[in-house]
Amino acid sequence: MAMLEVSNVNKSFGGLQATTELSFKVEPGEIVSVIGPNGAGKTTLFNLITGVYRPDDGDIRFEGESMVGLKPNQIVDRGVARTFQNLRLFTNLSVLDNVLIPQHHRLRSTWWSAVLRTPGYRRREEAMHEVALEKLSFFGPRLMSFRLHQPVYMLSYANRRRTEMARAMATGAKMLLLDEPSAGMNPKETIEITEIIRRMRDEGGYTILLVEHKMNLVGKISDRVVVLDYGQKIAEGSYQDVVDDPKVVEAYLGKKAQDGAEAGTPAGGDVGAGGQL
Repeated sequence: MAMLEVSNVNKSFGGLQATTELSFKVEPGEIVSVIGPNGAGKTTLFNLITGVYRPDDGDIRFEGESMVGLKPNQIVDRGVARTFQNLRLFTNLSVLDNVLIPQHHRLRSTWWSAVLRTPGYRRREEAMHEVALEKLSFFGPRLMSFRLHQPVYMLSYANRRRTEMARAMATGAKMLLLDEPSAGMNPKETIEITEIIRRMRDEGGYTILLVEHKMNLVGKISDRVVVLDYGQKIAEGSYQDVVDDPKVVEAYLGKKAQDGAEAGTPAGGDVGAGGQL
């Protein structure tokens, strides 16, 4: 059984059709990348899966059960967590606090046990602390040591990205939706985050759905690649298969003019920063 199944999903905003009959599956333990030009519907897809938007038609199933109509917090309880294209961190709180906060939905304590700090409450709090340190240690010294208690606003952009990924892991998720995890990172940091994503699957046991513009990252870690254009799936398969697909080349580079010259500039300009089709 597929861990995630998106079936014939449609979503429109007024007269704009954001997704059209979109279908694909993610099997347990896979790393699947979703690519496409800007405006292809990639982040809309993540918003549909995580309950920010509700599909107009179609179904989204996780471990065989529909998630359509569930609130985002209920979807997190099911085991699906995400990061955001634009960072959503508590910048005045420490790195550690940011990774402790998403665990409170599993604390299951009464208000009076929190006020009185009963032995049971303290045990659960200590367990949360251990989980936070375990997830942060995935990122090595980048987030540990003295940075652990630093306010997030003091971190580099790349380390804020890492903090958000650790926060998603700390929710107890089985599946992670990573929205451009290497954004703002230099080539060395991108190589590092590529290895971390691979370790998330191999050592952490996470299933990963990834939106990414850097093609070198996508090519190194993806089991399969799904290509969107104007909200429609135009290709699916191995990395090499999709980048050689004429429909994918056309989506990124545009149609050739009659004289053989390429018309216009690339529609997905970000591709050139991390690789090429």
